[in-house]
Amino acid sequence: MNKARITVFTPVYNRADTLPRLYESLKRQTNQSFVWLVVNDGSVDESEKLVKKWMHEEHLTIRYFYQQNAGKPAAHNLGVEKTETELFVCVDSDDYLKDDAIEKIVTHWDRYKKSDSIGVLGYKEKEKNIPVTKFQNNRMNEGTLREFYNSGLVGDTVLVYCSEVIKKYSFPKFEGEKFIPEAYLYDLLDQEGKLLLIREALYVCEYLENGYTADMARVLYKNPQGYFCYINQRLKLDKSLKQRVADSIRYDAMAIAYHKKGIVKNAVYPFWALVAYPAGWIFYKKRYSGCR
Repeated sequence: MNKARITVFTPVYNRADTLPRLYESLKRQTNQSFVWLVVNDGSVDESEKLVKKWMHEEHLTIRYFYQQNAGKPAAHNLGVEKTETELFVCVDSDDYLKDDAIEKIVTHWDRYKKSDSIGVLGYKEKEKNIPVTKFQNNRMNEGTLREFYNSGLVGDTVLVYCSEVIKKYSFPKFEGEKFIPEAYLYDLLDQEGKLLLIREALYVCEYLENGYTADMARVLYKNPQGYFCYINQRLKLDKSLKQRVADSIRYDAMAIAYHKKGIVKNAVYPFWALVAYPAGWIFYKKRYSGCR
């Protein structure tokens, strides 16, 4: 096996039913210069047994770590901490990679990286080649994640980061909470440099009924400290008036949901929090009023 260039990080929580599909996709990779780093987030099913069985088979280089259930952000922090390769990518336990994904990532990175390059952005799809990511801007081949979305990118993406850059940051921890939006980390990484675009699907995803994306409003509602940490950081990084207003609406909505005192006074931008308050109330009623 070639020297590993990339860590494929997978956080696992009770995914013994879907892990074999990911494992088989990694075995099929046309470029095997990767390490599969698995963090078991306190699973109580057969996930650990499966991973240890595969480690014994030695078809792949697998590194395995266990933590008491603390949520995906904590598992991500541990995965980044343990990474020893040049590049890092997260592949969820209910998803898998296309057979040539590692080869395309490494080749693209080696061919096009510049002094300000911090990683690679690729497309996702569902099974049967149904696109998840869409981008009609044919002129843009590099940029920050926010620049891509501001330029017409639609849908979820696969993000590969240079390990020495992603190691600078981690998700904060809050007592009694297990979630903070992944965009909290991506917004920080955007300040470091640009991502190189691969205009192909590298990753096949499935949004399970019991996954985070199935009921994101309820997940955010149950993790308010993490959400306020994210949205306040977002507001501080916003560069346009449109962004500040939109994020002020989101801030107001969650603050209303939690009867937060001093909603306007304690906002990053009090004026815009005040202006956005009526829209924030409507957003609260539509998204969070039924969450308990």
